Amino acid sequence: MNLRKILTFLGLFCIQIWLVHANLSISPLKYEIDANPGDTKQEVIKVTNDSANPVTLYTSKEDFIAWDDSGTPTFVKSKDKANDAFSLSNWIQLENGNITLAKNETREIKVTINVPKDWEPGWHYWAIFFSPGAPGWAQITVVQRLWVLLLINVSWDVKVWGNLSEFKIGTLVDKAFTEKNDFDNFPIVFDIKFQNVWNVHIKPAWKITITDENWEQLKNIWKEAIISPNWAFIWEKLVNYIPVNDSLWNVLPQSSRKFESLWEGFWYQELQENGTKLAKFKDLDSYYSDSRASKQTYLNFWETVKTKKVKKTLTAALDLSYVWTNKENKDFHQTKNIVVSFTEQYVWINNWMILVWVLLLSAIWYYSLVIAPKSKEKLKAQLLEELRKN
Repeated sequence: MNLRKILTFLGLFCIQIWLVHANLSISPLKYEIDANPGDTKQEVIKVTNDSANPVTLYTSKEDFIAWDDSGTPTFVKSKDKANDAFSLSNWIQLENGNITLAKNETREIKVTINVPKDWEPGWHYWAIFFSPGAPGWAQITVVQRLWVLLLINVSWDVKVWGNLSEFKIGTLVDKAFTEKNDFDNFPIVFDIKFQNVWNVHIKPAWKITITDENWEQLKNIWKEAIISPNWAFIWEKLVNYIPVNDSLWNVLPQSSRKFESLWEGFWYQELQENGTKLAKFKDLDSYYSDSRASKQTYLNFWETVKTKKVKKTLTAALDLSYVWTNKENKDFHQTKNIVVSFTEQYVWINNWMILVWVLLLSAIWYYSLVIAPKSKEKLKAQLLEELRKN
């Protein structure tokens, strides 16, 4: 290994360590913009240095053409592109080639987008990167950079069509998905793939509801992230379904994307002494126990609680929707059954009460069949003896 390779390797290593500890934040993470040919659009990106030291960031821009089905975008430099049909980076002007942020400083970076009058209509995809190394100094990987995504729609004849190509249920074994339908513990993994076959990106929204054998919907089964249109996290709320793609990810044209949702239990929040709320999860045993407890708040003196192993068939219903041509909603519905095993509590007669009743009935039986007849015979004999004497 020559000196240049050694220096490059050390530089990349230092960059990676630097990014981990730099405490940088960017807002927003994504823009979606509608434009006409010849338009000029201006946006602002906020970059914040939350660390105790000043930092210098270099900016660069690249197109991206698609995500793989796991959600990783493919970035392409303009010089490497064979087709500029969806190119965007050539339209972009950045206010600064590099910026230096003091500690705890927030800087606004102005971005100007000049749409050519004769440019190809449709959606165009672009990213602006912030990195500690000057462009061309080293090949910095995607993981080692921070980026903002821009998706710009130049007026055109929109063609929208997508398909739900996979819906599987299973578990993770050594971080790999394994399909199955019989579970005795969490997590339960829902593996879904959506295919976009036309020329505009699609943002599918869907949810999975769970119903039991009595067609009762399971309650408080998961949490949903509330995300702004610019990908800013707002808060989480408790819901009666499992959300899929609540982060509002897009599926780019002529590509497929896989979405994976984990059901880790029945979600609830526990209030802590410091006033904060801690997210916790109930398993199936606790869920059904609490459900029964809510229906019967106390036990009678002759009742007791027992347990038994139960299997239930649950139905997972996937409802998917996306905005189709002419702003209409295109809906999909698909169901799958899963079997879950858990320990169920039920109310039964107290064993001591059974013993008391057995003893009481035995005493009544003995009195009726043994003691009472003997008493009658004895009384009869006494009466006959009195009659003889008289």
